[in-house]
Amino acid sequence: MPVGLAVFLASLVCGTVGGSLWLIFRDTSPHVLYKGYPVNEQGWQPTWSKENDTCGNYASGVPLQSFAMALDNLPDSVGIRYAGYVANIGWKEASQGKEILSSEIAQQTQGLEAIKATLVNAPPGMSVEYRAHFPKSGWTEWIGDGIFVGVPGGGEYLDGIQARLVVDTIATGIASAKDGTHVDISEIFFKVGSDEFNFSLPETSRNLARLYRFVQTSCDDMRIIIEGHSSSEGDSTLNQRLSELRAMKVRDWLVSKGVNSAKIIATQGFGATKPKVPEPSDGSIAASELEKIRRQNRRISIAVQRGCP
Repeated sequence: MPVGLAVFLASLVCGTVGGSLWLIFRDTSPHVLYKGYPVNEQGWQPTWSKENDTCGNYASGVPLQSFAMALDNLPDSVGIRYAGYVANIGWKEASQGKEILSSEIAQQTQGLEAIKATLVNAPPGMSVEYRAHFPKSGWTEWIGDGIFVGVPGGGEYLDGIQARLVVDTIATGIASAKDGTHVDISEIFFKVGSDEFNFSLPETSRNLARLYRFVQTSCDDMRIIIEGHSSSEGDSTLNQRLSELRAMKVRDWLVSKGVNSAKIIATQGFGATKPKVPEPSDGSIAASELEKIRRQNRRISIAVQRGCP
């Protein structure tokens, strides 16, 4: 066989096999992509970051002045909208891989103070979560569904971003805002003996987002009471006080994210006096089963005093 033909056939075989291997091993799972400006004191980040990679200069503290986001391996009908709060400009929005600010305009700003994003026409249960890094305060909580992280107008500029797609088949929206509606949310977690949120458990931010959507998108006339509940474990006086503080913490968080404070007419703490599930005290069930019950009783409740039409 002539040498030229042999080389051609070899390249054809290798190319075909290589292409097949590429198709086999190509990552076809959905991803959110993101990049920032400037990165490493240069221009736009040359490649997209993907799923929990860090975009930005969080090791050096150089502020990000612009960013962009996109989606990979999802139908064209699924989109992403996002925005950044620019220190001396305000909120700037973009979608589908476009920069919130061009590099020319971004160079005239001090930096980003907050970011937010949301999916459009997403498959059921799919959402985007994100967080931002600040040189002084570190990473924010993970949050999603268009709720901002950072402090607009706070004077601290973020230097890093992370984002990810999540599919939650359990958490659903709160369906009703009618008079007398009462909803228990058992998975907004707090640190032990504290009113500080435990954001290391992802259910916390996802259920806070669920609650935010319910209150923020309901009619302006809606009025609710936020209630805190504890299990019977521990000192009853401490549990009562913690339930009060945790209800107030949820209210303060909602207001800090832009919810109209007039919608929240009160907060109340009930300690262990209104358990969702009775807690046996006679040792009749295993400790693991008792903890499952207590976990349900440690909860935040929403009581709708005045609903929507």
